[in-house]
Amino acid sequence: MKTNEKLNLVLRDVYLYDIEACHYTILKNLGFDLTNINYDNKLERNIQIGQMMRKNPRLTSLLRETTKTTIDEYILKNNVVEDEIVIRQYDGLILTRTLRETNLGKIPLNIRKHFEIFISSIDRSMYIAHDSSGETIIKGVPFCYPQMESIYEKICRINFGSKAAIFKQLQKIKEGFLYSNDAYLFGVPIKENKYNIFLKGYGELEVSKQTLKIMDTNDIDKHRYFDQYITPFTKSIVMEFVR
Repeated sequence: MKTNEKLNLVLRDVYLYDIEACHYTILKNLGFDLTNINYDNKLERNIQIGQMMRKNPRLTSLLRETTKTTIDEYILKNNVVEDEIVIRQYDGLILTRTLRETNLGKIPLNIRKHFEIFISSIDRSMYIAHDSSGETIIKGVPFCYPQMESIYEKICRINFGSKAAIFKQLQKIKEGFLYSNDAYLFGVPIKENKYNIFLKGYGELEVSKQTLKIMDTNDIDKHRYFDQYITPFTKSIVMEFVR
């Protein structure tokens, strides 16, 4: 994944394009027999194609090179310039505009998402976004979990049309997080009914679901969670809107 560091950290109206079922689509286009591969089961499909690639290193090189040249061709045919590319992914692009040509040959580049708001982390290694269907998209965040995803959803739904509203809502999110009495907000799932938490003056601890349920959240190092999960995005917002 190659991120364009020249663009703003917070963007409106960006578009995600990719090659659907990338390796399967390319193999089919190249005439490989895929009758034994279950297209409708993504996990199973990827495992089967991964096994083919391990058995044949040349196939791996072929798939990677074909993917790269296909994306290159779409960039060329659509006259996409560097400043319009937010992120170049392995099998797709995130762009600041829509594409005119999306069906070159037999390997289409489909539009998958329209992000109404797109927020890069301050180091551009992660992003969160709100798409036109109302879904919150989270990419690159290590050990993310549903309770933390709900915080990202609140961030993406901030009223970015008003500078005063932005900072007011950021402060409200911060206070709600740091004063939360919901222990599950701070339990990072690691396996069935087991969670990692960070305690003040102690550090990381593995606890059961039952133990987490009765914990006093005042003993939890909430600032550590805030700095790890939330600050990388709120810093980006502040940097963009303090100007």
